[in-house]
Amino acid sequence: MNIPAFLYFFNLLWASPSIVFTRGLDYPQAAPFKVESLPGISSLPPSWAGRIPVPGAKKGNKIFFWLFESEKPVYDDNLIIWFNGGPGCSSLIGLATGNGPFSFDGNSTNLVRNPHSWTQLGNVLYVDQPVGTGLSTASVPYPVRDNGQVTTDFAAWLIGFFEYFPHLQSKKIHLMGESYAGIYIPYITSQLLKSNTSVPLNIASISLGDGSWGNGAAMSSVATGRYLRSQSALLGIPEDILSVFSEADESCGFNKVLAKSAAYPPQKKFHIPGNPEYFNLKRRRRDLTNALNAACDIGPTTPEEVRTSIFNSTCYGPCATFSTAMDYLTTKAEDSSTRGCYDVYDISHDCSSISALPLLAEYFSRADVQTVLHVHDNGPYSACNSTILATLLAAESPVPPEYFLLPSLITQHNISLHLYSGEWDMLINHLGAELSLQNMTWRGAQGLSKPPSQPFYADNAAPDKTKLSKSAHSSALSAASDSTKAAGTWAEERGVSYHLFRGAGHSVFINKPREMFSYVRDVVVSAKSG
Repeated sequence: MNIPAFLYFFNLLWASPSIVFTRGLDYPQAAPFKVESLPGISSLPPSWAGRIPVPGAKKGNKIFFWLFESEKPVYDDNLIIWFNGGPGCSSLIGLATGNGPFSFDGNSTNLVRNPHSWTQLGNVLYVDQPVGTGLSTASVPYPVRDNGQVTTDFAAWLIGFFEYFPHLQSKKIHLMGESYAGIYIPYITSQLLKSNTSVPLNIASISLGDGSWGNGAAMSSVATGRYLRSQSALLGIPEDILSVFSEADESCGFNKVLAKSAAYPPQKKFHIPGNPEYFNLKRRRRDLTNALNAACDIGPTTPEEVRTSIFNSTCYGPCATFSTAMDYLTTKAEDSSTRGCYDVYDISHDCSSISALPLLAEYFSRADVQTVLHVHDNGPYSACNSTILATLLAAESPVPPEYFLLPSLITQHNISLHLYSGEWDMLINHLGAELSLQNMTWRGAQGLSKPPSQPFYADNAAPDKTKLSKSAHSSALSAASDSTKAAGTWAEERGVSYHLFRGAGHSVFINKPREMFSYVRDVVVSAKSG
């Protein structure tokens, strides 16, 4: 997880199985991709996997996909496309850690069925993109130089994908992803809309989880001090350290920004002061001199060292609250005799927490697994590709989707936008996401008119909006914890929803698979599935 953890530093960073559907088998061109079985598990929904070339690209540039058919007829009209972020991280991470039909059993590569699989809510397509990610392949030298190429490649590839699976082309499409997918998805959606003249697509919604869709400084530096104080008990940060961050919030003008974003509705657009941390572009690089690298490795532990790192570091830009917080917490964890670990993705983790990435690498590197997925020539599988990360983050940063793309998709194209955050994610913390949402204008107004304070529950992610079935309603009320304790808070206005999940980190479905299942059912596809 170390490589994608620095993305913001460099870039802005069970339905009944007795019913089997075989619609894909009606198309002979899809037959070579049929997955007949998967080692270690049975009774999976029908699926197809393999690689399809990117049209117009050099030979060898192919994107891997894994398509699962909907397990419930009522949701068959939905096509959910899942993206992991990175950039350069495989969508199989999401598939195997909480939103797909199987997951790993503890700290082993044994597979078990996931009772909260999104395949119960629609056809689900997992894609390893851009080329070279996960089980996808790429030509040498690496051909994708910037986000523009990522966008055009995937849009062209998806049109080609529908030639093999034409029955999916008319589905209601829901593009979902996390982290750097906050950039991928809005740009890809915009590109797909430009292709609608030749291949009409019904893009119903986009969902961005803990995503990098807003101003990078607003989503990190500006809100870091406030976030640290809100989570000080869990992080174990003493008051003398917190006071330095409070000093920085005042000196850097962050308090003024946060105050303006706390107004519902906001009075007007608010400016992000200066260019804190050079929009998180860390100047520490592998090719710098050893002396500069040594100067960067401050490892602040005292209030004065923290103050120096924030205001006078030779490696970070001005008001470097985010970089300093990362360095402080990492150093504190390394020196600790109790906690010993720090995870920017999920601040609740300690050293006993299991990472799924080694399990993914072990399982998807197996020859028998690659054979059934029709990628027998792949060799070792890696969940995240460092070449892609370095290449794309060295390119010119894309314009944050918050500025123009998201408002256009919502207002001009009537596409629903669903944003969600996990409270324990520090990489892209929820206070920064809420700030960015309040600074975005869509459908004639800026931000939300009321705070996202309505409670939602494990089995009802949209109370007073979603009409649950009697069985689901009874199930929700029968569990005392569900009927009395909120899973989080939410709001919805003018085609945009925002959910804050309590007790969840960067990948919400890892901590809260049941709650995320309800979220996809009640929020993402509820109005689309009939």
